[in-house]
Amino acid sequence: MKISRLFFIFVFLATRIFAQSDYILGNVANESGDKLPFASVHNLRTDQIVMSDKMGNFAIAAKSSDELRITRQGYERKVISITPDSFSKSLNVNLTSIPEEIEEVKLSFRPTGILKKDVTRLNPPPKVVALNAAMNLYMRTPPNEVAPKASIPSAFRQPDFSAGQLNVLGLAKAINGLLGKATSAPKTTADYAEAQAFYKRVKSVIDLGYYTKYGLDEYDFDVFLAYADRAYDLAKNYRNNFNKAVIEFKLKEAFAEYIKTHNFSRKQSEG
Repeated sequence: MKISRLFFIFVFLATRIFAQSDYILGNVANESGDKLPFASVHNLRTDQIVMSDKMGNFAIAAKSSDELRITRQGYERKVISITPDSFSKSLNVNLTSIPEEIEEVKLSFRPTGILKKDVTRLNPPPKVVALNAAMNLYMRTPPNEVAPKASIPSAFRQPDFSAGQLNVLGLAKAINGLLGKATSAPKTTADYAEAQAFYKRVKSVIDLGYYTKYGLDEYDFDVFLAYADRAYDLAKNYRNNFNKAVIEFKLKEAFAEYIKTHNFSRKQSEG
């Protein structure tokens, strides 16, 4: 009697266990509803792994309380616990895309918001400054080759009725040019005393505020003035023919190049 009762209990329990073991049918898609093929479905208890087909469908053996881990490249993994209701309907799994991380860009230069200070800190490399200076010098140098000119062949050229006649207007211009050269003194390089007198006169007539707002003090301006004189021959060209407007223009043109290699913002902030 006891043996038959134990057999009945064993058969009942085995029936219950095998009744709960079945296949889970499901489908894998992303958050937009697009079907995901080749998704991996892993039963963590049995270690069985199946792949979803091209429509995202899969079937895997499982029983209640099993855990299924669904993974696919580019998506976050998901673990689903199997319940008795999972065998009565399709198991729809939605995977979430992993956001792509953009590499962090570190800015070594932190602008202050003050344009005059920020521009002086954006100094180009010395090689770039040297290259720009060489290009500027090249552009100022007259071409060595004679530029081609369009001319009419002699066979098609109109006869010149003034040939052999004296060009009175041209002769007058030539005589006037010779007289001008004779009356004007040739330009010579200024000596130390002449250069110092020219510098003193320049500082007394031009607006120094234009340069002090960039951080230049009186000493810095003297250094810059000597630089501009060497670059543009200011004392040589204008010490005897002083032209305030032209000199100011030349100084600002030289300062645009000078400020690329000199930084006065730190000195201004310390002062």
